[in-house]
Formats: sequence, C-alpha cells, structure tokens
Amino acid sequence: MPKGSIQGFPRCQPGVGYRMISTMLPFTIPTTTAAEERAHLEQLRAERALTADADLLEDIDAEIVAAIGTYVGLAVTEIATLRGEIAGRHQG
Repeated sequence: MPKGSIQGFPRCQPGVGYRMISTMLPFTIPTTTAAEERAHLEQLRAERALTADADLLEDIDAEIVAAIGTYVGLAVTEIATLRGEIAGRHQG
C-alpha cells in the first residue's frame, strides 16, 4: 500500500482540494419568535388553501417547508434557553 493512503480511500494529491463537508450557514440571531413564525406558517397554509395556480402552489410549498424548519429551530432554541434559565447550565 502506498504511503499516506488508507485502503479504499484514494490518496489526496497536493494542491487538489476536495470539499469533504458542506458549507454551513453562519449563525444568526433570531429576529422573530417561535409564536410569530407559527403564525406565519398558518398564514402560508391558509394562502395555499386558497390558491389555484400551480406555479404559485410550488412557491408556497417551498415557503412552507422553510417556515417549518425555522419554526422548529426557534421553538427548540426557546425551550433550551428557558430550561437553561430555570435549571442552570447543564454540565457534562
């Protein structure tokens, strides 16, 4: 086996970069609350129910998926923050 390689994995060539992990989005401080994002999500769902245009439905569906992710992230963050304030920082 050549020096510097592991069985099953090709040897990296100097000057040739391979991106091993995807680029993560930078952390941003939330500007809305989970309750506000949930209201926005419900508004999008109501808008979707009233829409007959197929192209617009695709756009709304994409917005709904993004809003769900945002809502879940905000809700989990708010729960963790509240839990930390009540019980203190969890060590370990």
